[in-house]
Amino acid sequence: MKEVIILAKTRMKGAYCIGGMLSCGQPVRLLNSQGFNQDMSIVYKIGEVYSITYDTKPDCISPHIEDIMVRTSSHKYSFPNEEALVDYLINQLSIKIWRGSIENLFDNKLEWTSNGSGYVSKYSSLPDNSAGFWISDKDLIRDDNDKKIRYRYDSSPRYISFVGLQDAVDIIPAGTLIRVSLARWWTPNEAKE
Repeated sequence: MKEVIILAKTRMKGAYCIGGMLSCGQPVRLLNSQGFNQDMSIVYKIGEVYSITYDTKPDCISPHIEDIMVRTSSHKYSFPNEEALVDYLINQLSIKIWRGSIENLFDNKLEWTSNGSGYVSKYSSLPDNSAGFWISDKDLIRDDNDKKIRYRYDSSPRYISFVGLQDAVDIIPAGTLIRVSLARWWTPNEAKE
């Protein structure tokens, strides 16, 4: 059994994508025992800690190496608040954090579309993983002009999308610890679905 901290919960095509961190500091994505995103009835909440047994998903494709298939889980405890969780991540686990400019995300390996969205290409140098943490040196400003919630990095033409279940705020202040993740590989035909 290993302990996992729940750090993210996003809605993905009728299911939940659950992001977490093992007690050793390894980022994980908690799939169900069949290797799919979690059912909408799942109760995992951000800041909860579970004891789990799991298998590593055998067909992970870099940089999406965080996938684990949860066999069993039992709730152990919850962090009392967000501040305690952030303190634990930074001071106890000593997690890797990208700091400063949005260009530093994913080991400086993001490419950018003409509309300012970051991505990685299968044909370029890939980052070590697809999830991590960032502390921006600039405020991130909410921008909903693209029919989805995005945050603009300062006055640059660079954006990150917001897909969480929490209420989106207008400004994410500089210095805030932010969990970021890359979308899974896709083809243009899949994007139209």
